[in-house]
Amino acid sequence: MTQTLITLLIVLAAAGYSVWKLAPASLRHKLAAQSGNLARATGASEQTARRIEIKAIDAAANASSCGGGCGPCKGCATGQDKDDGAAA
Repeated sequence: MTQTLITLLIVLAAAGYSVWKLAPASLRHKLAAQSGNLARATGASEQTARRIEIKAIDAAANASSCGGGCGPCKGCATGQDKDDGAAA
């Protein structure tokens, strides 16, 4: 029974992480902004809830839906493929 519970928690954590990483940035930011309210509802102090909210918002802002390791081509920002500028 304990092994099943631990496995369930690991799978739920992995699924939550995947959903968080693949979610659009606007949704991640909205959810991060609500994390402080969730912490307050569970009995956390105002200072702790605010700290959680700030960390969640920073994590949402720094997380990239495309992996974050794009490099200098700026293809994601301009909507162009990497190979567009290299061919001549």
